[in-house]
Amino acid sequence: MVDRQQGPAASSDDRANNSVAKALRVLEALADASPSLRLGEIAGQADVSKTTAHRILATLVTEGYADASEGRYTIGNRLRALAARAQANEASGIEAILRTLQQDTGLTVHLAVLSGEHATYTHTVDPPAAWRIATFTGMQVPLHCTAAGKVMLAALGSGERSTLLRKTGLAARTPNTITDHKALEEQLEAVRNRGWATDYEERELSLCSLAAPVLDSSGYPLAAVEVCALTALTDRTALEALAGTVRLAALQVSRRI
Repeated sequence: MVDRQQGPAASSDDRANNSVAKALRVLEALADASPSLRLGEIAGQADVSKTTAHRILATLVTEGYADASEGRYTIGNRLRALAARAQANEASGIEAILRTLQQDTGLTVHLAVLSGEHATYTHTVDPPAAWRIATFTGMQVPLHCTAAGKVMLAALGSGERSTLLRKTGLAARTPNTITDHKALEEQLEAVRNRGWATDYEERELSLCSLAAPVLDSSGYPLAAVEVCALTALTDRTALEALAGTVRLAALQVSRRI
């Protein structure tokens, strides 16, 4: 009786493993797409039937890991963000760039990546001063009211940004948080034009930050470099004066990821 139960269970596990293997091969084919592939090409490269490839691709498109247009497929932005998170954790030289930025500005420095409906700090470099910002590596922060979040939102396509903001909403974290979609879009347009974003007591009273995007060759936001300070010690003018330094650090990081 036990053997008869184990047989089907093992068979079910084998089928599940086989399905995962096929999905991974389809992802590998997408990653090699230059710039895009048709269904038949993906099926051939992944060594699966067109029916199987279509089923897997439909799921990937729905979940944001693939994009489809006029019968051709490419990797999706959610997969790009996932790759950026892995690269940011592994890429050599990034920590040194962030430490130099900390030394140049005297402020807390973060590297943040898009992570679902939040920005996640993958690196944090604190100043050696007596005061420190209450942030840490692995911390998740909102997108609409942080400098890192806004600079990445600004670099997304309008459709992806709108979908994301509908999911997250624009909750008021302080009296200074922008909670109107039109007002936020106007600010994000200005962010795109100048290449940096600020948060002055929008996420938390007494804190301010400035961030610049880390972009790939297509302009997609892989991450953001951010400096964070106490408003009691850094006014808006002093914060915005750091924009060029932060943008340079973000450019250097983009060459490492």
